[in-house]
Amino acid sequence: MIRIIRRPVTLLTAVVAGLVLAGCGSGPSQVGSAAIIGDRSIPLEDVQQEVRWLLDNVPEAEQAKQQRKLDLQAREVVRSRIIHELTMIAAQREGLRADPAEVDALIEGSGGVEAVAQGAGVIPERVRQLATDQVLLQQLAQRYVDRVSVRLVGTSIVTESPGATAKEQALEIGRDIAADPGGVEQIVRQSGNQLIDSELPMAQTLQNQPEIAASAVFGASEGSVLVIQPSQEQAEWLVALVEERNVSAGGAASTAQADPQYLYFAGLRLLQPIADELGVRVNPRYGVWDATALSPAASEDELSGYQFQSRTVQP
Repeated sequence: MIRIIRRPVTLLTAVVAGLVLAGCGSGPSQVGSAAIIGDRSIPLEDVQQEVRWLLDNVPEAEQAKQQRKLDLQAREVVRSRIIHELTMIAAQREGLRADPAEVDALIEGSGGVEAVAQGAGVIPERVRQLATDQVLLQQLAQRYVDRVSVRLVGTSIVTESPGATAKEQALEIGRDIAADPGGVEQIVRQSGNQLIDSELPMAQTLQNQPEIAASAVFGASEGSVLVIQPSQEQAEWLVALVEERNVSAGGAASTAQADPQYLYFAGLRLLQPIADELGVRVNPRYGVWDATALSPAASEDELSGYQFQSRTVQP
């Protein structure tokens, strides 16, 4: 259980990375794109210019280069730009609008444009974009957090076994469930692990277990099988079939006590259905798209989690 501590409303983009962060046919070309979201392209040159700015202005970026870790900085730039595009799509679909005064207050409360640029690792010209995204994502969470619920059936794995890590055990069980979703309970019991069968309202989970609320649990489509590590600070791996994902009709929000930081993370997670719907392609120089982290990963071997489509949802 995580106790929610009230914090001042400040820009949170830099926090996200720590919590983890060749085309064909018609549409944008991958050659000149750092990433493609549906029919939207993030120009490769824009990302390269931002990385160059970081090297010239942010000491941590130069240190990362010296340690041969500049690729981490570059992937974070790509991630934040992908999140921006997804946020703009969500805002357009939902009719959301960021109050300019609220955006100004957020920037000033975070130390001003230059301080945010340095701290969040973005060019100054994108600071207002990031603040706007944060306001919109909090609005998105407030609109949906009381309406979304999921039913999970699966298990959690924390112990290692001879010749198999917790992650390897979780992946094996996850693949078995994806192949036979109707037998999920039997598969879990045969694995010797405790069965989880839970109905999770997003609002309640946001208050009591915010890391779960911000995870792929609430972003994955019905019928998906998740193999994720909800907390990077714990060894537990969650394996779960999303048996149901319900979105009720709109009602009065009851999120006044929610920490703005966790509302922001919940809003981020609500972008996952859009990302899955439109598809996100990352230029291979930045790795591959990690759907469960909503972030590029260096390679398939370095994904933070896995999302399998069970036979019930395959075409």
